[in-house]
Amino acid sequence: MVTSGQSLKKFHETVCPSYKRIKLTYFIMIFASIEFVLSHLPNFDSIFGVSLVVAVMSLSYSTIAWGASLSKGVQDDVQYGYKASTRAGTVFGFLSGLGDVAFAYSCHNVVLEIQATIRSTPEKPSKGPMWKDNILLSLEKPTWLIAMANMFVVVHVIRSYQVYAMPVFDMIETLLVKKLNFQHSQMLRFIVRNSYTQSPPHRKLENNIPSTVDEDELKKQKEIDDWLPITSSRNAKWWYAAFHNVTAIVGAGVLSLPYAISHLGWGPGVVILILSWVITLYTLWQMVEMHEMIPGKRLDRYHELGQQAFGEKLGLYIVVPQQLICEVGVDIVYMVTGGKSLEKIYHSVCNQPCKHIKTSYFIMIFASVHFVLAHLPNFNSISGVSLAAAVMSLTYSTIAWTASVHKGIQPDVQYGYKATTPTGNVFNFFTALGDVAFAYAGHNVVLEIQATIPSTPEKPSKGPMWRGVVIAYIVVALCYFPVAFIGYYMFGNKVDDNILITLEKPTWLIVAANLFVVIHVIGSYQLFAMPVFDMIETVMVKKLHFRPTQTLRFLVRNFYVAATMFVAITFPFFGGLLGFFGGFAFAPTTYFLPCIMWLAIYKPKRFSLSWCTNWICIILGLLLMILSPIGGLRNIILSAKDYHFYN
Repeated sequence: MVTSGQSLKKFHETVCPSYKRIKLTYFIMIFASIEFVLSHLPNFDSIFGVSLVVAVMSLSYSTIAWGASLSKGVQDDVQYGYKASTRAGTVFGFLSGLGDVAFAYSCHNVVLEIQATIRSTPEKPSKGPMWKDNILLSLEKPTWLIAMANMFVVVHVIRSYQVYAMPVFDMIETLLVKKLNFQHSQMLRFIVRNSYTQSPPHRKLENNIPSTVDEDELKKQKEIDDWLPITSSRNAKWWYAAFHNVTAIVGAGVLSLPYAISHLGWGPGVVILILSWVITLYTLWQMVEMHEMIPGKRLDRYHELGQQAFGEKLGLYIVVPQQLICEVGVDIVYMVTGGKSLEKIYHSVCNQPCKHIKTSYFIMIFASVHFVLAHLPNFNSISGVSLAAAVMSLTYSTIAWTASVHKGIQPDVQYGYKATTPTGNVFNFFTALGDVAFAYAGHNVVLEIQATIPSTPEKPSKGPMWRGVVIAYIVVALCYFPVAFIGYYMFGNKVDDNILITLEKPTWLIVAANLFVVIHVIGSYQLFAMPVFDMIETVMVKKLHFRPTQTLRFLVRNFYVAATMFVAITFPFFGGLLGFFGGFAFAPTTYFLPCIMWLAIYKPKRFSLSWCTNWICIILGLLLMILSPIGGLRNIILSAKDYHFYN
């Protein structure tokens, strides 16, 4: 049905190239109309004439196919390698090719039914006479020959359809007459065969057949892309990339680094923090390079890069869950961070014994800002918020370590492990690994940030993007290392999971630092929420066919903010959340998933420098992913013992 419909369509487009485009569905229906008539021929012998004509047609169009190919000659850009760009795609293509070959030899399904029509006697059994017995779519010229060949295909499949349908008719009619005791009549045959002929799902099959691209559909898709957050604006500068990356990376995690070092110890702590800086800078470079690895195409989203590396479906299954866990997890943690920082400001400013206000209310106050900012349409529209957040991150990090220096080394400072049991020390070590992983969280939005930068073949976006990344990582080093090392040096293992809580004086400075934290996490929340908005709105518009309207955006984004607020209010375990999300989610997407994609796409030579470097990152990242959630989950459980909901 589909083959003949395609051939009729090709015939129409070849003979009448300037005529209005007709859907493939209609050509299939035209072909089916013939089968509605021929299907009432009672048996194989009655379709002998059709079968003879078809046999001649098959030889004719096969000859035309290879003859026209020979006439067209070897193409200038001919390639004989595998077509797929990934190993997975090549394997699946190979398996599909096996199926095509098997389909070419499919006559066995009707061979006994055909032999049953030959007379047989003991002297002359039927086996004696029985034993004796689509490239056209890519050819364009000569027109008359290709049109003729496609018409031969149509004639051929008319017969082939009947040959393969006849055993089916026999089965159905046998069942109805012998088992269900219907009366054998022409009316029964008429109903059965017409029902069978109209049964193939034409519309569904059409969707799987390549056809001429509908310009209206392309226009509609462009309008949707122009509406979606990630692809709606591509006029960002390199400094946009710099402060977006600073905002994405430097966040609440920096405040927990002294606490993480207290659980890791001086030696492991320094090595892990610096090594993480190097590894994540390397994997970030890989992602920037892979953004435009395909000429003329931009991989604007993390999951699109995953699809390029692992295949359409597998790439989604691997990347999307992890990316969502990261981005939603960060937003939940930032809800908690913003609320607790507001609470710290309240208690610092209020000198007199003030009325106790639940942490839940401070989180709700923080969330109220996002019910407004969430409606900024895309990354470029939040560039002002992101710039302010980047400045704030550098400012409060500087306040954190300078205030620590001002406070000086505490008289009773100790640098040993805080837990009193080996088990506790091990679990705390695991938690600290998650804290470090959480501190390098920017990879989940890096491709989406790069998507906002204009790109041409002469000036690809990776140039300004990498410049912005380098500046961002210099700022990261200026924020992370002084806070982590000086904070731990001054307070030892008595430092809190948020160093600003440990610092109490001077009051005005601590209030300012916490206010800067609030401003920063406002920007960071929006930065990590934007890809989530993009995913949800893409599904709503492209898959569920909602209209891209402001009402849809209003409902989606308000629901998301409300959901993250609710989870943050319900589970405000700041330290445990950092450790758990840091290891479980950020380790894969930050430390080793880009390396796996690099190996899958570029296939560096085994034991080369690139190959070894990537495998080292993968092994370290896997260890981080496995170990750190254990400690984080334990801390959440311990915190939950004494926790009362919605305090």
